[in-house]
Order: sequence, then structure tokens, then C-alpha cells
Amino acid sequence: MPAEEIRVAVDIGSRQHRVAIAGPEGRILGEFDLEHNPAGLREFFHRVEAHERDLKLPVVVAMEGFNGHARPLDSQIRRREYRLFNVNNLKLARFKEIFPGPAKSDPIDTRKMLELFQLRDSLPRAKAVLQEVTRSLRRTKSSSV
Repeated sequence: MPAEEIRVAVDIGSRQHRVAIAGPEGRILGEFDLEHNPAGLREFFHRVEAHERDLKLPVVVAMEGFNGHARPLDSQIRRREYRLFNVNNLKLARFKEIFPGPAKSDPIDTRKMLELFQLRDSLPRAKAVLQEVTRSLRRTKSSSV
């Protein structure tokens, strides 16, 4: 049974990020690009919070490319007390080899991250790809989530 949460996947880029949002059953609620600037960050939280209000569920966020260009988005996610997961890029690539899809693209990567969220309770490989950020934003800890 899937966790009752809103899942957000973010593929971090230097100038813009790709975002996909899914409900607890895995249905895509929205996909969009956001600019890496204050207006883009406001738009990100506006969209996520709208789903949070509508569904009345907690939010979890997975980011490929944690730290670096993810700043300040990662710290703002933590400030809102959303659970934050770092996506291990190498393990995500292996996951995509095992469960192939179309060629590499940011929309495909965000959808694969959402699949990982959906599978994390039943597939050991999915668990290994998502590392929950539990304390400092500079540290990640493997999670058995």
C-alpha cells in the first residue's frame, strides 16, 4: 500500500529545474520547469502548497543534484519541514538500466524519481537510491524508508 503523501521530484539544473508532483497513488498531479531564481522558487512552493492544501497530506521531496545548484531550494524545503531525500545519481542510473524507459531527459528523470518513491517500501533497489536528509543540509544519511 503506498504511503499517504504528496511526492515531489526535482531534477536540479544550473539555470532551471524540472519538477514533477504525484499523489499517493502515483498519479501525476503536475509537471513544470522552474527558473533558479526567487520568482521560480516562489512558484515552486505555490504549486506544492496548493496540492498540500487540497489533499491535506504531508509532502516529501526528492532531489537529484542535492546541494550545489539546489541551494537555496533545499534549505527552504527543510524550513517548511517537508521530508527531503537526496537521489543518488549513480544508483538512479542503475535503476534506469534495470527498469528502462525512453532516453535521458529531465522529465523522464523526474518521473523515475516518482517511481522510486512509489516502490521504496517494496523494492530494495529503490530504497538504496533515496537517501533521506535528516540533519544538516551538508550531510545525508541512508534511510531504510
